[in-house]
Amino acid sequence: MAKLRFFLLDITYKVIDGVPFVYLFGRGLDNKQLCVVDDTFRPYFWIVPNNIEEVKKELDRLKENNSIIEYQISNKNYLGEETEAIKVFTNQPKDVPSVRNELKNLDSVKSINEYDIHYINRYLIDKNITPLGLLEAEGDFIESRIKVPVFKAETISKFSEDTFNNLNILAFDIETYNPYGKYLAPEQNPVIMLSFYGKSTANAKHQPGVSPKPFEKVITWKKFKTSNKKIEFVEGEAELIQKFIDTIDMFKPDILVGYFSDGFDLPYIKKRAEKYKLDLNIGLDNSGIEVLKTKTKLTGIVHVDIFKFILKVIGRSFDTESYSLNSVARELLGEGKQDVDIEKLADVWDNKLEDLEKYCDYNLQDSYLTYEICQKMLPNLIELVKMIGLPMFDINRMGFSRLVEWYLIRQSINLNFLCPNKPHYAEIGKRRLASFKGGFVYEPKPGLYKDLVVYDYKSLYPTIISSHNISPDTLNCQCCQDEAETIKVDGLSQHQSKTGDGTNLEKMRGGVSEHFDNKSYWFCQKNKGFIPSVIEDIITRRERIKEIIKKEKHNPILEARSGGLKLLANSMYGYYGFFGARWYSIECAKSVTAYGRKYINMVIDEAKKEGFNPVYGDTDSIFITLDGKDKKDIDRFAEKINLELPKLMELEYEGFYPKGIFVSAKTGSSGAKKKYALLSDKDVIKIKGFETVRRNWSSIAKEVQLKVLEIVLKEGNKEKAMDYVKSVITDLKNKKVPLDKVTIQTQLQKDVDEYDNIAPHVAVALRMKKKGLLVGPGTLVKYIVRQGKEKISDRARLPDEIGEDEYDADYYINNQILPSVEKIFELLGFEKDDILETEQSKLGKFFK
Repeated sequence: MAKLRFFLLDITYKVIDGVPFVYLFGRGLDNKQLCVVDDTFRPYFWIVPNNIEEVKKELDRLKENNSIIEYQISNKNYLGEETEAIKVFTNQPKDVPSVRNELKNLDSVKSINEYDIHYINRYLIDKNITPLGLLEAEGDFIESRIKVPVFKAETISKFSEDTFNNLNILAFDIETYNPYGKYLAPEQNPVIMLSFYGKSTANAKHQPGVSPKPFEKVITWKKFKTSNKKIEFVEGEAELIQKFIDTIDMFKPDILVGYFSDGFDLPYIKKRAEKYKLDLNIGLDNSGIEVLKTKTKLTGIVHVDIFKFILKVIGRSFDTESYSLNSVARELLGEGKQDVDIEKLADVWDNKLEDLEKYCDYNLQDSYLTYEICQKMLPNLIELVKMIGLPMFDINRMGFSRLVEWYLIRQSINLNFLCPNKPHYAEIGKRRLASFKGGFVYEPKPGLYKDLVVYDYKSLYPTIISSHNISPDTLNCQCCQDEAETIKVDGLSQHQSKTGDGTNLEKMRGGVSEHFDNKSYWFCQKNKGFIPSVIEDIITRRERIKEIIKKEKHNPILEARSGGLKLLANSMYGYYGFFGARWYSIECAKSVTAYGRKYINMVIDEAKKEGFNPVYGDTDSIFITLDGKDKKDIDRFAEKINLELPKLMELEYEGFYPKGIFVSAKTGSSGAKKKYALLSDKDVIKIKGFETVRRNWSSIAKEVQLKVLEIVLKEGNKEKAMDYVKSVITDLKNKKVPLDKVTIQTQLQKDVDEYDNIAPHVAVALRMKKKGLLVGPGTLVKYIVRQGKEKISDRARLPDEIGEDEYDADYYINNQILPSVEKIFELLGFEKDDILETEQSKLGKFFK
């Protein structure tokens, strides 16, 4: 037998003659593509028995019928207790649910676990294999009809911690014939342009510091005069699609990346290929494009829809309001799309061939931006693949809760724990009804403040979970009932935590509280819980990495690793309360927030005792004014507090702000939660919660609010702020404000037909739908309110449906400009009706 070392890139399985074969696609040490096949791994699940002998009898019967292959008895940790469990092996993955259904209702069976773990994920976990990692296989090369050499493995295992970073990435983008604007009709409208951008690393080993020459190509099938060698002409759409296949075969990408390619590019290409009966054999096994409900898959090539990763994971940290390719590219790369009117492409295609070249440039620029965004996001993707241990295709499309869950699953199995099952539909319905009191907010007194010091709570909720051992398997344990610290919880619901099969977790643990109608919980003091152990490991690993980063300065890989660990730790609390979670525990979620309120109040009380003035506090930070004290005094206070806080929890200095403003809530006299603007000691304004950082407001309203905040905080000149607002109102009345500044954009949260109340953006979305435009959850609807006496919803129009002087100035003054600044001017002594007046005064006396 020969030995083969290779980096794993993609993985799938096929059942051949009743046997599951795992196909591991990757690159060898010579950088050549290959496939390793393994037929030695059998699917299985676990049974926790009530009566082990009775279960064995039933399994023997199933074995005689060839429904199962064999079973083994092992000791496992189940919900914090050691127990005997039975590992049941089946012939094929599809046999797991059918055998489980035969056994699940037996009195001798307590529970059936891990039947819902996908066969490939089970393979990766049990083999301790991580995608992108270096593996070693023993076996021999065999004959095969697929595109790459095939190695039949007798054994396969992880070889080292090395990671494959020399990924060959190819970005692509299509443009379609669109006579009705953005209307999508793949059954009738052809693909008229296709572009690629990449830098091939496939044919030679990458030389450090040397960037490969870009591969840039646009393929189209209407000819025009051009000297641009990047443009290639073909005879028709069928040949264009064939070029798509041929280019991928030639480039041999490890990653094929698009932007919204799950929902548009690849499904569209597949539909058009069907028209011509073309064999889209893009996969390395000669398979085609597999279009599933929310994702589109290739075999052997990782399809990355980088839009999905930004939407679900990374985008929350962006400043941009939109996740469009143009907006994301401008934030990440500092450059955007070509400035052309894409809705005129059909007219140009039909009538103005001389203008087609700029659309080719536009198409190629989209591929270039997609490639560069992918490169920017790649360290984050790679580090999450390494942490979670699943293929990049899956990580690309996972939200926070799924990332956390799969991290826990791998950790759980490695620690010999049995995983709880996913909840069934009825259980999810019950969990959705559960509610609890959230994080504490110390409401600010509205006003302008001087000399603010801000401290952040370092991972408050993760450190609470770890420090207080908050976990479903430690909740209300019998061993610590009389001695453990209890935490009182407010706002309890009557819902009980259950496993995926609906079994009451507390009853199974033997705890004293079966109905959870008490108002205090305790957590085991003697045995560390599963999830607290996991979180403590994450926190300590991240601290080590942060120390290395301080020394090495800019290190994208370590920064991505630190960010991934932070994401996992901070998502764990939300996971406890997530209705679809395996380790769901409403009691744990309530306890975490209760401890959070306790510590935030403790810090506020101690600050007051020390003579400081706490202005605002929440689960992220505390804001304190110095009130005549100096920086050394506040540092000593923070050091004292950190000695009193539990292990891993501490206050971290975030910054000093010479001035800050907290406005009142919409109703009442108290300050608005998480709504403030601060001027840093570096003369930079930090804004939270104001319209300037929110969607659903016109850019003119945001612009006015930001300018007023700048004048108030930087210059302290209320007269100048008032004059500025007056000038904008005058411009609105005189219709001097351009349409793009009065355009409002709002994202649809569900299908337009599901809305009961027709808000302006819903009304416009319905108009879009009537025009044949594609609208649905996530669509960003842009509209302008025109003049008229009808309801606002009836006057909302698409930007291209309205003239420069047709917008309703009064609407924008009363519903956009005034609401964006009136709370700020209230602090300066003005009421809403006074905003258009000018009073002589300086701002200094208003600072407290």
